[in-house]
Amino acid sequence: MAKYPILRLVRRQEEAKPVTEVNIIPVIDISLVLLVILFVTAPLLSVPNVAVDLPPAGQPAGQDAFIAVTYALDGRMSLMSQPTDWPDLVRELSGEVKRRPGAPVVLRVDKGVRYGVVQRLIAAAKDAGASSIALGGQPKKPPPRREAPGT
Repeated sequence: MAKYPILRLVRRQEEAKPVTEVNIIPVIDISLVLLVILFVTAPLLSVPNVAVDLPPAGQPAGQDAFIAVTYALDGRMSLMSQPTDWPDLVRELSGEVKRRPGAPVVLRVDKGVRYGVVQRLIAAAKDAGASSIALGGQPKKPPPRREAPGT
């Protein structure tokens, strides 16, 4: 053993350098523990649906609930299934809007028609005094359901 153990301790303290690196292992450990806690508690936090007594829904909107303007790819146009053309559109549409105030004007335009035509139809509906204008479309069909094997 050493003769002077106290001097050896003093020398070791002088040689010791400060640690300047960050030890990343504890940070990773804590992050993983927090993730596990999150995964375990997440299903417990789901709120069950609240029972609500809703009023019955009305009948689906029929053709009388809106004013339909249809424009085909070949340029044919109709107002409420009656053929019309550009010069008469605003006058006839104005009459429909006055007959059914508050009814939205639904523009049913072929998807291949240029947008400039759609802009003209929107402008015509505004000029006719329509309070609301909507673009009609086909509802998307739900994807076919797959049966589970063996059922």
